[in-house]
Amino acid sequence: MIYLSNENLFEITIRSLNHVNNLLVGHGERVAYGVAKLLKQDGRFTDEEIVRIIWTVLFHDIGNFHKADIWNLAQLENDEDDFHARYGYIFLKTFFPFAEYAPLVRYHHTSYAEVDRALPDAKLNRATKYLKLVDEADLYHVNHPRKTPQEVQQFFEGLVARQFPTGLNVSSCPFLDDADDIHQKLLVRLKNMALTPEEKRALLHTLVYSIDFRSHYTALHCSMMVRASVTLAELCGLSEHEREAVYLGAFLHDLGKIAIPVETLESPDKLDARQWEIMKSHVTITEDILRGCVSDEILQIAIRHHETLNGTGYPYGISGDQLTLPQRIVAVGDIVSALSEKRSYKPAFPIQEVMQILNDMCRAGRICPYVLQVLSDHQEEVYHTVLQAGQDIEETFERIYMEYFDLATAQSV
Repeated sequence: MIYLSNENLFEITIRSLNHVNNLLVGHGERVAYGVAKLLKQDGRFTDEEIVRIIWTVLFHDIGNFHKADIWNLAQLENDEDDFHARYGYIFLKTFFPFAEYAPLVRYHHTSYAEVDRALPDAKLNRATKYLKLVDEADLYHVNHPRKTPQEVQQFFEGLVARQFPTGLNVSSCPFLDDADDIHQKLLVRLKNMALTPEEKRALLHTLVYSIDFRSHYTALHCSMMVRASVTLAELCGLSEHEREAVYLGAFLHDLGKIAIPVETLESPDKLDARQWEIMKSHVTITEDILRGCVSDEILQIAIRHHETLNGTGYPYGISGDQLTLPQRIVAVGDIVSALSEKRSYKPAFPIQEVMQILNDMCRAGRICPYVLQVLSDHQEEVYHTVLQAGQDIEETFERIYMEYFDLATAQSV
């Protein structure tokens, strides 16, 4: 994978999270910052443990992404049905590089007594309680925007007094600090952390799959699209550097869909004009998230997957020689994936129908004839590898949801 700095990973993650819900912009950062301050004050946690917990806390609401368009903030503040915590826990266990901290997410909306029953490990127990404390206080702050800082501080102190009668310094409420200051202080902690390439890949997988897994219909798309694009890049003879750029550009191409309502993504009917404009906005949102965090080469691969050779694509209507071969490959890979998947509005198409549609698009001047010829020469190979990628990720999707429903059923008995 092309190198991404810790700073770039952090910025991509934060920008993505801030598109989930306008009312919760900065929530993940504020809670992570508050928890980090409490962990440091606690004295039992190493700097490496604190950084791993910060990454975990940034994703603590990941279980709500699949219904982000219907979040009820009051319900989140007083959440007795911790379904999103259960789902988030299972999701993080599956993809997250620091899965040992997934229990923080699982129990951050349960009672303190339940935390004590479920987490005998003293440090995990205490970190979970810190997350509960800061999360509840920040949601109170979000839900009561007319409260003064002094009133929010009093609420925070009241929570601390009830749950931590001794040992916590609450002279100032951590999430009331300046937002830019919070961002920079978290960045200082994270940017020097030693992350292996595998851990960085897992963090990106956690972010991207949290968006894809909002719906069964979107769960397969990124994996299938990446596999189609990378396979075509190899068959087209691209260099190793270009193939890596194709991989990362393809993998990040739909980050902006984190801001698109699920009912629009899953609509079984043709989108009306307003819905279509919302859907198309995912590309410019992706651009906003990625700009300055990846090379321009990768950025343009990611945001040009809906552009066409004849200039009728979006968002910028660019055409012809402006589109590089890697960009043309990813555009075709995106179409191959979309046609090969079952969607809310269509079945999965067999390879013969996929090729017929692509040939029609090529005759209309929309896609690259060279890329199409390479695909045509290897259509069975490409189609098989794309379907295999979809099958692999679908098995993971089904396993996560089966475990989630088993856990939910066990708790309701």
